[in-house]
Amino acid sequence: MEREELRPIEPRRPDAGYQTQGQLLEDLSAWVDLLLYQYYCRHQWLGPDSELKNMLGLVVSREEFEHNLARAAQRGLYSQLDAGEQAELDAVKAALSARMGRTDEALPLLELLVGFDLDDFAFSCVVLAYLPVVDRKYEKLFAYLQDDMTRRAPDTALAVQLFLEPGEEPEQCLARFAGQGGFLRLFQPEKLAQGSLVLRDVVCEYLATGSIASRPELWLWDGEEDEPEAPLLIQQETARRLDAAMAGPERCTVLLTGPAGTGKKFQIKHLMARCGRSCVFAGLDGEDWAERAADAALAADLTGACLCLYHLDRQEGPEQLPPDAAMMARLGRMEFLGGKRFFLSAQRAGGRLEGLTVELELELPTEQERLQLLRGALAGASLEADCSLEELAAKFRFTPRQIAAACAQARGLTRLEGAQAIRRGLLHQCCHQQAVHRLGELASRVPPAYTWEDVVLPEEQKRLMQQACGHIRYQHQVYYGWGFDRKVRYGRGLSILFAGEPGTGKTMCAQVIANQLDMELYKINLSQIVSKYIGETEKNLRAVFQEARHAGCILFFDECDALFGKRSEVKDAHDRNANVEVAYLLQQLEEHDGVCILATNLIGNIDAAFMRRITYVVRFPFPEAPMREAIYRRMVPAGAPLDEDIDWGFLAGKFRLSGGHIKNIVLAAAFLAAGCGEPISMRHLLRAAVDELRKNDIVVVREELKEYADLLDP
Repeated sequence: MEREELRPIEPRRPDAGYQTQGQLLEDLSAWVDLLLYQYYCRHQWLGPDSELKNMLGLVVSREEFEHNLARAAQRGLYSQLDAGEQAELDAVKAALSARMGRTDEALPLLELLVGFDLDDFAFSCVVLAYLPVVDRKYEKLFAYLQDDMTRRAPDTALAVQLFLEPGEEPEQCLARFAGQGGFLRLFQPEKLAQGSLVLRDVVCEYLATGSIASRPELWLWDGEEDEPEAPLLIQQETARRLDAAMAGPERCTVLLTGPAGTGKKFQIKHLMARCGRSCVFAGLDGEDWAERAADAALAADLTGACLCLYHLDRQEGPEQLPPDAAMMARLGRMEFLGGKRFFLSAQRAGGRLEGLTVELELELPTEQERLQLLRGALAGASLEADCSLEELAAKFRFTPRQIAAACAQARGLTRLEGAQAIRRGLLHQCCHQQAVHRLGELASRVPPAYTWEDVVLPEEQKRLMQQACGHIRYQHQVYYGWGFDRKVRYGRGLSILFAGEPGTGKTMCAQVIANQLDMELYKINLSQIVSKYIGETEKNLRAVFQEARHAGCILFFDECDALFGKRSEVKDAHDRNANVEVAYLLQQLEEHDGVCILATNLIGNIDAAFMRRITYVVRFPFPEAPMREAIYRRMVPAGAPLDEDIDWGFLAGKFRLSGGHIKNIVLAAAFLAAGCGEPISMRHLLRAAVDELRKNDIVVVREELKEYADLLDP
């Protein structure tokens, strides 16, 4: 091969800059081709008469051994050229530099050169590593020159031989590939450790497109072109502090903490929009967090963007742990040229962050802030008359993300239904779907199946329960509209104690209240709460109240005297531990700002301190005959077939039973009638009543049934 067979390498129009990166690459590749040709001419592996040239790397002949032994050690290509060849290379390089200096277009290669402050050697290494990406011919050329068909990327030794400047020693250039910082960030570290120059994927992407495409684990947000998904309605003080941290040219590191969904990334987006800057976001969850952090920092430097790393917390089973000190130390030392970087974590870091400028914390929104977010998310939407945003803000202690998702879902479902206004029940349903909790592990969900029409109680008891519901519905008006929030700082929750004999309707009324308030009802499983191990009961109770606070649901403690029993005199360690559990439960109940319903058959066993913390006490009387008759009638659905011979008054007066027993009787009679293919009659109800009494060891004398005694005959 002769020198004239190479492509012309004299840059065209040296007095003008490059218009496209294609033009620049064409001249750069011609320059590299010339270097490779000169290197090839002086780096023949075998003697000129050898016939083993096609066996490079596979066979070592005697001639090759003697040829390499006799050849002097290479000290750089430039030093081996004659004066004419050196002058030619100098002229080409000067022309390239001149034309690149006159280029006004924002070409990725030149942006990289300036942004990373690369010298000639570093820039030449980047070009050498990028050429095989755009032209596969270089893979074969490098494999040939490196005597290894598996090494298709240029190695560091080849780069030193090609780009060694006059007067420099090869060892000095090779030493530049030790370490990790500087221009070495552009190369894949595992390949660089093996001596190969392979650009990182994010670098290749930037050089090819001039930007970084968004992907799930790494995405670019442009504050000039992109708009945040919603206006910033709350957390204005945090926004002001972020603006202050962003101002000025100095380096800035911000650690922003707060529970998931409180709007940490949302704040950074708004900050970028106000400043007209772009930002690279990257999540660090998973084992390869260090590699993703390095890619994100590199992507930010390439695009001139800020850096935002989130999900720094570690997940171990159901628990979320803060970032450990080693992780924070490594992130703090990570090289980043952009100057403005943000670290987002749900919890405060376990160690100090190097270079930390400011640390901010986002708390869960207050009730007033939740109301602002609800109004903003539902702006322009029509709501039914009974749909109160104030009530929603009081019941659901949501993060901004949950509020936005619930409102968006309610809007979408309303459109699918073809309705003009959002229904109260639909909006509450969408809110419940956003509630993420683990109450199912410690409690059982009770679907509310009853309404006020199903309740048979004296008016005083009904009035108390309806008054309790108003405690939730008008909570916002009383506390924030009338200013009681300044007088009552804690203990704003609603606690209702139902006291009465078994079967008098306590569980039923708990379902009625849940139905009335459109809240989910969870019945606490005492077997899952109470533990024989010291401290476990308190831990379970804390988890229950914490999850209920997140879910916006009602906690129902049935037979609560088992938990809230009177504290006794301390005689041994068991008594002391039992008293601690009761005291802790009382404390949790007082601090809980949600809804708790407690039911007991033995109100006399309840600790006196517990009664002070109860908002309402509803005593369920044993039903008298008129109430029992009403219960019988209301237990029968409208669609059930009834015989005309039923004497409701006789059943109610003869059998002194609670509402729970009456429910069993009516249901058993319905199955008896269905089995006979008949409507529900007096005979079925009487048979079911006698069976229910016998189940409870109560003997029914035939004569007491009077004219209905014959109905028990087969």
